[in-house]
Amino acid sequence: MKEEANEKKHGDNSCGVVGVVFGILSLVFIIIPVMGPILGIIGVIFAYRQNKASPNKWAKAGLWMCWIGIVVGTVWSVYYIIGVVKFVEQYQQQLAALQASGGVGAPA
Repeated sequence: MKEEANEKKHGDNSCGVVGVVFGILSLVFIIIPVMGPILGIIGVIFAYRQNKASPNKWAKAGLWMCWIGIVVGTVWSVYYIIGVVKFVEQYQQQLAALQASGGVGAPA
């Protein structure tokens, strides 16, 4: 009975596989701001658990993919948010200039 539990513990790669799956998803959904890093963090948790219990290639691959997804996804998310903020500021300036010149939305 004890040998069976010990064998199952060492032969179980489920957390490593889940880490790889979340690593792949973090790379696929990297284009959606904040989604890549969130999936990457979840994957790192699973891959780290696998690496701690029974280190194998699944855990190593999962950790690498997840960290790449986290770093690139975070950079992309920051870049995207800065772009959106600049766009909104530009739009507000153009709207204010249009209102000042007596254009659309100016009080009568």
